[in-house]
Amino acid sequence: MIKLIIFDIGGVLDTFYERQYISYITKKLHISQTAFREILVPQLKKSEVGKMKIKELQLMLSKRFGISIRKLEWNEEFRKLNRLNNDVVRLAGRLSKRYKIVLLTNVSRSRQTIKMETVLKKVKYDRIFASCYLKMAKPDPRIYRYVLEKMKMKPSEAVFIDDRKENVEGARKVGIAAIQFVGYAELVKRLRKLGIKP
Repeated sequence: MIKLIIFDIGGVLDTFYERQYISYITKKLHISQTAFREILVPQLKKSEVGKMKIKELQLMLSKRFGISIRKLEWNEEFRKLNRLNNDVVRLAGRLSKRYKIVLLTNVSRSRQTIKMETVLKKVKYDRIFASCYLKMAKPDPRIYRYVLEKMKMKPSEAVFIDDRKENVEGARKVGIAAIQFVGYAELVKRLRKLGIKP
């Protein structure tokens, strides 16, 4: 019997993707999107597991492209671009009446701080697990096991929802039923197949 539903945040409960920021800032600063991404993405992955501070990442980008840190608009643009996926947020609210709701996200501390101050205030959940504080990230099997342990649940009692295929596969490897999010209607259909009434 399902007792726990685990939601990813980025691309599921909100509509933000890092590529939006990359597209915006590279156009504004007239710099190569490819070159910017090649530096940003691997360093961002480090920040998502607490191995790099955002200030260090900003300094690296600043030096590489000869721009001031202020012009990167790291927090400002994120606040503008980050929006709720209202249908999924309302769904989580309905499900919270019958199931434990957990949020599991790969995120840097700076992004997570802003999300807690803004979009997550409107999401009903019991607990949040952020990679930057856990020092591990999806699809590492350890992070799913950690969530189950903390929530005192068995893999068979949980469902995981994420937009990234590799994260869905990571959850399945530890025995959690997992759904790749491609849209609200499909999510509702998949949940019903698992016996969950949205």
